[in-house]
Amino acid sequence: MSAATHQAKPVEAPRRKNVALVMTADSSLHCGLLAVEPFRAANRLSSQANYQIDIVTVDGSPLQTTLQIQVNATASFQSEARYDLIMVVISYEQNQQYKRRLFSWLRRQARFGAHICGVDYGPLLVAECGLLEGYTATAHWGTIAAFRDQYPGTKVAEQLYVIDRDRSTCAGQVSVLDYSLAMLEKMSGPILAKAVNNELIYIEAKNGAAAQRRLINEDQWKGNPILAKASELMIESMEEPLTLALVARLCGVSIRELQYLFKRYLGRSPRDFYMELRLNRAKELLLYSGLSIRETGLACGFAAESTFFRAFRSRFNTTPMKLRQSFHRAPASRDGRRVY
Repeated sequence: MSAATHQAKPVEAPRRKNVALVMTADSSLHCGLLAVEPFRAANRLSSQANYQIDIVTVDGSPLQTTLQIQVNATASFQSEARYDLIMVVISYEQNQQYKRRLFSWLRRQARFGAHICGVDYGPLLVAECGLLEGYTATAHWGTIAAFRDQYPGTKVAEQLYVIDRDRSTCAGQVSVLDYSLAMLEKMSGPILAKAVNNELIYIEAKNGAAAQRRLINEDQWKGNPILAKASELMIESMEEPLTLALVARLCGVSIRELQYLFKRYLGRSPRDFYMELRLNRAKELLLYSGLSIRETGLACGFAAESTFFRAFRSRFNTTPMKLRQSFHRAPASRDGRRVY
């Protein structure tokens, strides 16, 4: 047997992966930069470029962002390129003409096997495109209520990001860095991903299941396991509120002890805390979903509409209808999200 027979076959270099960042003029610029930086860092740390990154716009024209910083596009929806990962980083609802062109491009890329991710408001557009049916997804908390209302075929969870098979969704803002690091590890392995973490001085990336928001005064009581359990039970049962006796029993304490802990750490009764959670949820639904006033009350555990009205007016000093009308009459800012 000749020596040539024993020669090892040359190791083929890994195929370069193509990443697309879809942006519009009102996309969050820092969100877009954080989305691609882990892949750029991976290229810097490798002997060859592992990732080709394109900034994709509808027609390839440069973007003039709200910070007056021009972003040059490298591809358009007419480009023939096929992508391994597409991140749709969009912060606001888009016009119908734009959506038609975006959806046609996304469906074509999905047929080619692209992993498609919606970021910030992007998950709602990916869902409207029909690409999230049967998937678990998330979005920025300000759009969660509308997401659940408009797309019942998608299981919506309020967390930092969700990677579900060939689809991803991300809440946006700083959480997109955590998402991109997770995708980098998925696409290139843990060794390169850890090197990128060190390069970015971001050693502990957050898990996708981490919460987007924090409850008021959370630091004062989250470490108490009984209060943490009680709040979790209350949040999960807003549509059909539990009795305080049942909450106490499920937490393994008496009603008296539960009341004492709430008063000590939060300065209010568990009943008032529970009501505050339900009314804040009602406010979100009124502003960000298409539910009627009556449906909103039912979704927050108010069987009688009159009871809902009285409780809502007592907390917010206005009626549900007036709050919804004033919110939607207010002009939307192109420099920031319209939130309450």
